[in-house]
Amino acid sequence: MITLASNARPTPATGKNRERWRWWLASVLGLALMLCGCASRSPWKQEAFALTVPAAGEAGSAAHTNILCLRRVTVSPLFAGKPLVYRTGDNSYEQDPYAEFLVPPAQMLEQCWRQSLRAGHAFAGVLDPDSDRKSDCAMEVSVNELYGDFRQPDHPGAVLQMRLLLYSTQPADYGRVLWQREFAKRVPFAHRTPAALVAGWNAGMQASMEEVNTELKHLAVPETGSLH
Repeated sequence: MITLASNARPTPATGKNRERWRWWLASVLGLALMLCGCASRSPWKQEAFALTVPAAGEAGSAAHTNILCLRRVTVSPLFAGKPLVYRTGDNSYEQDPYAEFLVPPAQMLEQCWRQSLRAGHAFAGVLDPDSDRKSDCAMEVSVNELYGDFRQPDHPGAVLQMRLLLYSTQPADYGRVLWQREFAKRVPFAHRTPAALVAGWNAGMQASMEEVNTELKHLAVPETGSLH
């Protein structure tokens, strides 16, 4: 409630004084309504963000002749929605009503991982899940944590935890695990803004992808050369 105080209120009277009184009262009410409207309107604007990967480097020969299919990327239901999630306590989380991803994070991360694997040149090809071509191995990515850690307000961090599984899709060896790895990153950032948080996630994701591509290049896998 807005209270306007005045030591000199006009006294109702007849004729012109009464008209002035009505005008003064209408002006005060109009000002009060305008101020209430401004106060109830949020000063924050809606923001939308996307996770990205660095641009692909120079083309090079693949380390393996195998064809890889990125089967799926799944995100924990706790963090699968579009709003950015902040962890405020050991068991407490908040969703930001003003900052969100452009699309659900699973879709963004799937695109990012596919681009990174293709740019990493560990395999001769990286297929989409609905490709008609046959693959020699497949990868699945599970994202278990994706939040801004604000449990220590002065030391916020972008948390990203993923598990990757690579397995054979050859008929005689289907499902055999060829490689698996878990990555956990916490990237500190100075400014408590959604943009700084997303930049932290991107940095953590880039570091994880570089490690993955390096390991996959040196991975000992049967070279089938199935360029189907």
